[in-house]
Amino acid sequence: MTGPLLRLEIEALIAEFAWRVDRGDPATVADLFTPDGWYGRESGARSVGRGAIRAAYAARAGREAEAGVRTSRHLFTNLRLERIDEDSAAGSCILLLFAADGPPPHPAVPLLVQDYDDTYRRLDGRWLFASRSVAKVFVGENFAPVLPLGMSA
Repeated sequence: MTGPLLRLEIEALIAEFAWRVDRGDPATVADLFTPDGWYGRESGARSVGRGAIRAAYAARAGREAEAGVRTSRHLFTNLRLERIDEDSAAGSCILLLFAADGPPPHPAVPLLVQDYDDTYRRLDGRWLFASRSVAKVFVGENFAPVLPLGMSA
């Protein structure tokens, strides 16, 4: 059973993840993971540890330096949670992604629907991602991955 406080804290973590990717500072996304946390795809590509996750977002930023600004909005919904113990939980949510190269506005066409299976761990009173595993469900015509997971730090 999960309580309302856990739900609010995990929702805030997921919202912060989306904000940092879309409008904040993607280089700091790695700080939302535990030091040994990982972010991976259904293909098996996996970035393990904050350094590797940071490297993936640095590569994404390099792509943007060449292609120009990337406009994106990551919309997470349908959060399901299960508390494992006092300091760990598991959950799943769905991503609806709108993204395009160049400054807005863009056509409102979803680029991707993706399932996220997460584990969370509380360290020093703060919930962090211990893992994020993603799997594509629907893919738009113009989809091309821009985050190269699986890089080493």
